[in-house]
Amino acid sequence: MLALQLRAYLALTFAICLSFVHGCYDHRLNPRRSADEDPINNDQSIVPKHTILAPLVDLDVGPITVSVNTSSAVTASQEFAPPSPFAAASVSSTVLVIARDKSSAYSAYSGLNDLGIPYSVLLVPANGASLPKLNDSVTQGNFGLIVVQSEVSYLNTKTGEYTSALTDQQWASIYAYQVSFGVRLVRLDVTPSASTGTVSIGGCCSKGDQQVSISNDTGFTTAGLKIAAGVTTTGLWHYLANITDSSIATEFAQFSTATADGFKTKSTAGVINRTKGREQMVFFIGFSTDWSVTSNFLQHAWIHWGTRGLYSGYRRAMMTPQVDDMFLETPLFDAPTTNFRLLPEDLDMHVQWMDSVRSTLNSGSDWFIEIGHNGNGNIEDSEKRREAASCRPGPIEYADQVDTPIEFVKPLGSGTDLWPATLTEYPKYSTSCTGNDELLNWFQDSSNLNAFAHVSHTFTHEDLNNATYADTYKEITWNTAWMKDVGISKAKRFSPIGLIPPAITGMHNGDAIKGWVDAGIKNVVGDNTRSILLNQARSHISLLFTHMLTSTFSKMSIGHSSQQLQQMATKCDLPDCTTAEWKQYSAGNGTFTDLLALEQSVNVRHLLGLHHDAFMFHQANMRVSDVDDITINGVRGQYSLLVAWVETVVPEFVRLVKWPLVSKKHDDLAASFLSRMNRDACKPNISWIIDNSRQTITGATVSAGNMSCPEKLPFTFPTAVTDTQGATKEQLGSDPLTLWVVLSGKPITFTFTTPIPIYG
Repeated sequence: MLALQLRAYLALTFAICLSFVHGCYDHRLNPRRSADEDPINNDQSIVPKHTILAPLVDLDVGPITVSVNTSSAVTASQEFAPPSPFAAASVSSTVLVIARDKSSAYSAYSGLNDLGIPYSVLLVPANGASLPKLNDSVTQGNFGLIVVQSEVSYLNTKTGEYTSALTDQQWASIYAYQVSFGVRLVRLDVTPSASTGTVSIGGCCSKGDQQVSISNDTGFTTAGLKIAAGVTTTGLWHYLANITDSSIATEFAQFSTATADGFKTKSTAGVINRTKGREQMVFFIGFSTDWSVTSNFLQHAWIHWGTRGLYSGYRRAMMTPQVDDMFLETPLFDAPTTNFRLLPEDLDMHVQWMDSVRSTLNSGSDWFIEIGHNGNGNIEDSEKRREAASCRPGPIEYADQVDTPIEFVKPLGSGTDLWPATLTEYPKYSTSCTGNDELLNWFQDSSNLNAFAHVSHTFTHEDLNNATYADTYKEITWNTAWMKDVGISKAKRFSPIGLIPPAITGMHNGDAIKGWVDAGIKNVVGDNTRSILLNQARSHISLLFTHMLTSTFSKMSIGHSSQQLQQMATKCDLPDCTTAEWKQYSAGNGTFTDLLALEQSVNVRHLLGLHHDAFMFHQANMRVSDVDDITINGVRGQYSLLVAWVETVVPEFVRLVKWPLVSKKHDDLAASFLSRMNRDACKPNISWIIDNSRQTITGATVSAGNMSCPEKLPFTFPTAVTDTQGATKEQLGSDPLTLWVVLSGKPITFTFTTPIPIYG
């Protein structure tokens, strides 16, 4: 069982979730690749293989020096053009990613996709490829940043040497384009050499972990990264360096000491080079954003440096824990004959704790927990405490369901009703019945109610894979009516058109989907551990699909975003329980502390990757009022599984970045996924406006594919503009300014109050 499951939000065009990229610990790429493989512009995940790169050498081509790892000169290509005087007037912000293959490219473009920055990928096989057209004229540039992954280097089996698949002249052409248009170059996974003003002092590490951190963010303050916040290099090939020529090299990233491996002093992990009219950022470490929290952290440095903090898209870190099964009893994993149900005291402690978490978050944060409710649990508990007559017709009871395969597709019209045939309309249970539950009474205090967000989880929690239309419709309508009767729907953060399906079932059941639609549901949660529910091409938008029901009812649209299942097990209330479940079903090894360390690494990676998926928890995970003390982050006290998880993940996020952390209620989160899908379809872009006499960027023009878009489009600016021109300003905490722009048939130009220097 995989540890993580990103919660998906189904918008009735049946949309399904964010892609979840599973990682490996080998970041390099397989050099074997067919020459006819097309460039890509979508997310991919391919298990890579390790390759050692040759050191770079200097080669003079015309008036500039090219740093390459080729061993011999090659014939001139059509792409080569000598540098011209700086005459640029406008440059498109599209990023050109150059890589060997899809998996290598992913670790360069995934961060761009996270932010919504347009990019184009050039895959270069061992026998080479032509560069795209870098500029349309001497004044118009087509790419605002060029990123080269691992020097696109391959092993030459005849010579035993590694060479770049880009020719010397192609490198020179890239450099000439930089000089002419002020475009920056980022080189990931490079060997230190004289051309970067550095020298290699060896590789590391075999005996211990070495940390890497940002040591100087002067060139990319909008990235919001914490200085000296170390992250692991385990699993990432890296080259320790010292600077030998400070006239061209400035350190921005640093490796820690690694005494066990013989490195007793800090060393350089990355430099910014400024030489001969061009600038480049060079990393002496490999990137694997599919599994590495370190790569997801460091990528924000090169993206913000390379774009100068001016780009199409925006940055938002989001974390919404969703707690399912409220009001139900949970049979425990390690004691299946014992049922657990939350007490008001458990919720009291969580409300107090949420305030303490908020006090530690970065400026601009808005964080909360969302609860999924099952009304039948309220009726069951109340009937136990009073005579049955007060709760007529009583809770809904039916025989145990037969489990179906997880991706079971129910034939339309099949199945058997489980609900009693005599029960059709919601009976409006008396307040003397519903109010006899101390848990409900707790939620009927408005301050308690509004401490959380709220959404439906169906009335009884009937699995919907094989459910009939009638049962599904009742599950939704009864729970909706119950939430209205008891006051839950009055909450400030309530999602009336959303649903967390029980165990994320019903996704392939046309009858259930029709029941959702007819009952007013437009957004449902999905499951990102199930590949069929994922958008395999674009990880930040829902998978849009239509469900064929009948010849007359052919299309049903459900908006679907995603939910991530962490290792706090559904049926566990205590650390020993969830640790045992982790070992039995997820091949876990170690203690509860080890489990939390894994959760920290995986989930901080998702936060840094700007995945907005909610996180799945269950009511048993909130048991806290009567638990034994444990120690989390050096603090001893009572922790629920949910609290322990948050106290492990959130402080690490805050340690690394200055960004605000926000939550969204279910309906708003689902709407945001659909908005991203619509925005991507509009193909937004931003172009610099350049004063070439002063060599500054004085403004920017924003546009879209057809100059119109049904959604507001976000554009991020590192400086203020003289006139917002009707755009909506957004700036949370220390985040850079985002303008949400409406395009209605023509581009819009913004002028900066302070021009951005091309160099420096």
